[in-house]
Amino acid sequence: MLDRAAHRRSDASWLAEALASPDARLVPVWRNRSLLVRPDGAKTPEPALLAPRAHADWLAARELVFLGVDARGPLFAVDLSDLEAPEVGAARFEDLRAGGAFMAAHDFGLLAYARGVCGWHRRARFCERCGAPLHARDAGFKRVCPEGHEVFPRTDPAVMVLVTRGDECLIARQPGFPKGMYSALAGFVEPGESLEECVRRETREEVGLEVDAPRYVASQGWPFPASLMLGFVAEAPTGEVALDRDELEEARWVDRATLRPLFEPGAGARPAFFVPPPMSLAHPLLRVFALRAGG
Repeated sequence: MLDRAAHRRSDASWLAEALASPDARLVPVWRNRSLLVRPDGAKTPEPALLAPRAHADWLAARELVFLGVDARGPLFAVDLSDLEAPEVGAARFEDLRAGGAFMAAHDFGLLAYARGVCGWHRRARFCERCGAPLHARDAGFKRVCPEGHEVFPRTDPAVMVLVTRGDECLIARQPGFPKGMYSALAGFVEPGESLEECVRRETREEVGLEVDAPRYVASQGWPFPASLMLGFVAEAPTGEVALDRDELEEARWVDRATLRPLFEPGAGARPAFFVPPPMSLAHPLLRVFALRAGG
C-alpha cells in the first residue's frame, strides 16, 4: 500500500535523502504513456520502476514529483516528455488504459497517479492571474509564480451510474468505445450541482429516463487527465429510452442471465458484447449486479 506521506513534501532534506536511497524508484511518464514491462513475455504487464542512480542524466534538469512511500521505499515520478524516444531496455512506454487494462489494482493506481500529476505539471505552466511562469514547490504538489500566486492540482468530479429496472440494467455505447464494448452512463458534475442531482440530470439527458433514489457505491481516481469517478446505482421504474445521439450511439436493457457469463465462466453462452476491463469502475458495478442472487 502506498503512503503518500504528504507531511514530507516540504522537507527538502528528507526528500534529498529519500531520492539518494538505494531503495528509491522512479516512475517514468512520457507523453501521457507509462513505462511497462512484460516479464518472460507475460500477457499482463507490470510497472517498470527504475533506480534513480542508474538514470542520473534524467534528474538534473527535471522537476521530480514525490509520490510517496510503499513497503519497498520512496517513489518519485519523472516526466520525460521532452525526449524524442527514450529507451529503457525491454520496457516500453504504452497507453495505460490499454496496456494496463488487466493490471493489478495497486500497480495501475500508482501509474495512473504518476500520469495524472505529471500531466498537471505540463498543463500548469503559467499563472492564471498574472501570466508569469510557474515553478514546482512542495515536491511537485504546488506551483508558484514570482508574485507568490499558488496553483494546486485539481480533480474534477464525475458520476457513473448503472441504471437498473428490476432484473435488468441499462448498458450504453459512446461512439469512441472499442467495437462491441458497452458500459454504464457517466458524466461530469456541473458547478453548484450535488452528486445526486448530477445522476438524475445525466440519466435524463443521455437516455431520457427519470431515476429514483441514486445510491452511492464506490469511487475511483481517474487521472485521465484529472477526474474522480463516483459510482452510483439508480432504479428507473418506468419509461422508454430516448438517446442523446450527440453522446451515445446505442443503449440497451440486459438481464442478469445475459451478463453473468462475462463474469462467471460456465454460467452460459457469452453475449456478443463485452464490458470495460477490471481497471474501470464500470466493471465492478456491472459485476455485482450480474452476480447478485435472484436473477
